Amino acid sequence: MKKFIKVFLSVILVSAMLFSVSAVSGYAKTVAPASLNVAASADENMSKINRTLYTIADYLVNGLVGVICKFYPQKDWIKDKDYESRNFLAGMDTFRREPADGAVWSLGYASESIQTGQELDGKHFTGGSLAVKPKIVKKVVGDQRVRTFAINDGSGRGTLVFSVIDAYGISNTAVREIRAMLEDYAKSNNIISLNISVLHQHSCVDTFGMNGDIFKEVFGNALINLLKLNKKPFNGLNESFMDNLYKVTVKSVKDAVESMKPGKLYYSAVDAERYIRDKRTPMIFDKNLNRFRFVPDDGSRETWILNAAIHCVANGVDDDVVTADYPYYMEQEINEKANADFAMIQGAELAITAEKKEVVTETSTAFEEIEAYGRILANLLINIDNSTETEIEPLLNVRHYEFRVPVLNNILVLAANAGILTNSAVKKSDGSVEITTELGYVELGRDFSFAIIPGELSPELAYGGILKASEAWNGKDFGYPSLQEIAGNDRKLLVLGIANDQIGYILPDNDYRSIFLENEEIVSPGKKTGSSVVAAFKALIEEIRYN
Repeated sequence: MKKFIKVFLSVILVSAMLFSVSAVSGYAKTVAPASLNVAASADENMSKINRTLYTIADYLVNGLVGVICKFYPQKDWIKDKDYESRNFLAGMDTFRREPADGAVWSLGYASESIQTGQELDGKHFTGGSLAVKPKIVKKVVGDQRVRTFAINDGSGRGTLVFSVIDAYGISNTAVREIRAMLEDYAKSNNIISLNISVLHQHSCVDTFGMNGDIFKEVFGNALINLLKLNKKPFNGLNESFMDNLYKVTVKSVKDAVESMKPGKLYYSAVDAERYIRDKRTPMIFDKNLNRFRFVPDDGSRETWILNAAIHCVANGVDDDVVTADYPYYMEQEINEKANADFAMIQGAELAITAEKKEVVTETSTAFEEIEAYGRILANLLINIDNSTETEIEPLLNVRHYEFRVPVLNNILVLAANAGILTNSAVKKSDGSVEITTELGYVELGRDFSFAIIPGELSPELAYGGILKASEAWNGKDFGYPSLQEIAGNDRKLLVLGIANDQIGYILPDNDYRSIFLENEEIVSPGKKTGSSVVAAFKALIEEIRYN
C-alpha cells in the first residue's frame, strides 16, 4: 500500500503541475559471510509478460512526465557549457605506499547542536518522504547535531575532515557553500578533503528541500519561473535553519582541526546481523558494526567512529515529530559508559533497515523502541574486547573525483525544475539533465579503504553479488566489477554513504525495477545511475599515482 501511495503522490504532483501551466534517498569475502545471501530478484516468479507490462507502464508514465516537463515554466538551468566547478577539493596528488618517517596519527573531534529553538514556529518541515499535506514540525524529541572529526597521518600532505549531520539529506550545492565559507581556513590549515555527510534520519528538520507545502511549490514556483522573479523557490528548506546549519558546521570543522592531538588508531568489528534487515534482494550487506577507535597519547577522551549500514527510519517517514533516531541514543550510551566521543557514518544502506523484534513489546512506543535499539547497538561496541583490535598504521591517502549522473527519471527532472530538489544539475543542448556530483576514495593504513558515495548505494555494487542476467529485472548482466574489486581485494573496503550529496538510490542498471513495485526506483536518477557511479569510481582509482 505504501508503495502505491508513493506512486499515487507522484501522479498527483505531476497532474497538479500540468494544471499550473495551462512537478526526490577482513576483506570483501569477510564483509558479510554469514549474511551473504545472493538470492534471486524479489520478482523472480513474475512472468516475463508481466515484467514487460510493468516496463511499458513505467515507460508511459516517464514519457508523460517528460511531456509535462517541456510545458512547465523552466527555471534558469545551468547550461552544460557554462558549468564551472567551484569549491571542489581533489585531495592528494600522490599516494604513499608506506608511512612517512616519524608518522603518527592526529585526530580532533567536535560536536554541535544544529537546532535553533525555533523548530516549532510552523515554518519548519520534517524531511523523509513526499506528502500532500505539509509535514510541519509539531514536536521535537532530542537533539539534532553535527559531529566532525579531522585526521592526518603526520606526513604533511594534508588533513581530512568529515562532518556528519543528523539530517535526511544535503545536496552538493549546500556542501560547496560550506566549503566556500571555509576556503581560506582550509588553505591555511592544509585541509585537502572536506566532506559533509548525513545519517539519513527520515524524521529530522528538512535540510534537502523535498518536503514542504506542495501547493506553494507547484503553483508558486511555476509563477516564479514564468515571470523570472528574483525570489528563492518554495521548498522544504527553512532559510534561518540552513544558515545556522552552515555556521555551526563551519564552527565544528574549525574546532575539530584545532583540537587535533597525536594518538593511535584501532579497528574492530562486531556482528550485528540479528539487528539488521535487508528489504530487497539480493540479500547482501555488511553485517558488522565497524569501529575505529582513536586513543590520544595524553590519555584524554577517546573518539569512536562507527561505520554501519542501517536506515534511521524507526519513527516512520510520514511523521511530524523531529527525532535523530537510534544514533542519538547510541551516542548517549557511549558517552556515559565508555567516556568516548562518537560519530557514525552510514554505509551502503539502500534497503537496509533496523530489525527491532527484540525490543518490541505489546506496550512499547516507537520512541521507547528507538531508544532501546540504539542502546543495544552501543553496548555491542562497548563490549568489544580491545585485545582483538587491529592497530592501523599512520598512513592516510585520499582522492576525490567529479562526475555526472544522467537523470532519466523525469519525475526528478520535474521536481528539480519546480525547485523541490536542490542538487546541482545542468541541462545539455539536447534538453537532457545531468546531476553534477562527486565521489571519493580513502586509504587508512595498509588494510582499509573507503568509497565515499553521494547517495544510497546498493550493497552488491560495493561488495559483489550483483544479479546475473537470468535473475535480473531486465534480463542482462550488469557488466561492471564491484567497488571492492576495483579498489583491490588486498584491502577491506567500507562505504561512506550519502556523503557530499544526496543523489538518491544507486541501483545496478540491470535490476532497476518498476516504480509500481518498489520504493527505490521512484527517487533514483534512473537506470544508468549504478553504472555511472561505478565507472566514476573506476576512473578515480585509475588516476591515482603512488610515489
